[in-house]
Amino acid sequence: MTRNFCKTALTAGLLCLPMLPIAAEADVTPEQFNLLMTAANKDGGKDFDVLVGLLIAAHPEDAEEITRVAADIRPTPPEPPAEPETSTIPAAEGTIFSDDGAKQFSKYFLPGWDKEIELNALYATGNTSQRSFGAATQFFRETGPYKQTVASYFDYNNSNSVTNQRRYGVSYKNDYSVTEISYVTGFASFEGDSFGAFNKRFTVNAGYGVRAFDNETFKWNLEAGPAVLITKQEAIENYETVVAAYASSVFTWNINDRSDFENATKVFVGSQVVIENKTDYTIKVSGALSGKLSLDVLYNRDAPIERKNTDVITRVGVLYDF
Repeated sequence: MTRNFCKTALTAGLLCLPMLPIAAEADVTPEQFNLLMTAANKDGGKDFDVLVGLLIAAHPEDAEEITRVAADIRPTPPEPPAEPETSTIPAAEGTIFSDDGAKQFSKYFLPGWDKEIELNALYATGNTSQRSFGAATQFFRETGPYKQTVASYFDYNNSNSVTNQRRYGVSYKNDYSVTEISYVTGFASFEGDSFGAFNKRFTVNAGYGVRAFDNETFKWNLEAGPAVLITKQEAIENYETVVAAYASSVFTWNINDRSDFENATKVFVGSQVVIENKTDYTIKVSGALSGKLSLDVLYNRDAPIERKNTDVITRVGVLYDF
């Protein structure tokens, strides 16, 4: 008899296993259970939690049972689709005019320096009056308290096999920060101008500088100190050395992420007076390429009698920054 009772109990237990989900349903109304099942199976269950919250709000007395049943039938979130494999072209294989290509190229050409190369068309008035071709470079590097700048330019024009514009120059500037807002500076340059207010000139100056503004939008550096100008006015003349005082102002305005404005003025005062002013507007075109519009005003009070003392040069060009 005992054996028959055990068999009967075991058989009843096995028959009750399929009824377990229905036991969970018994704690909520059939309507609530049907709504939960519909939400779980529709659109991957994206609205399931919203429905659970609405049912609990409508029937707070059944909140515990609704929460428990919802946990039993909650759909498993689908795994996000695997991202397709994409092949990335190394920067070295892309164009050097893209941002990545320019960075890659910079690693092989004067690494550690920020570099700019400019090609421009220019229109000059003063001692020469014509449209011609120009090129310029600037290299920058900051190492600790030192900031170095190496620059060069070359303007050339040839009409009917006759050269009537030839200007060139190279310069080096080194700043050493004394405090966060002040620095000492040294500058040396050589310039040649076959058709300008002078033939050749060496310039050397040293001074003290102050950063009047130095933030993400505006930068304004002011400098002053002694200078030496070694000038050959005419090709057939000897060099003349003049000691002078100099002052300079460099103002930069970062208008937005794509455009910048800069104005640089330098004045030498002694037995010779020289004033140089350069205004640049740069706008980013694409990648490492920018368009650049410049206006240079060069004044030499002591130009030879047959030469004009003011030259104005307008430039429109393309700047490659890498």
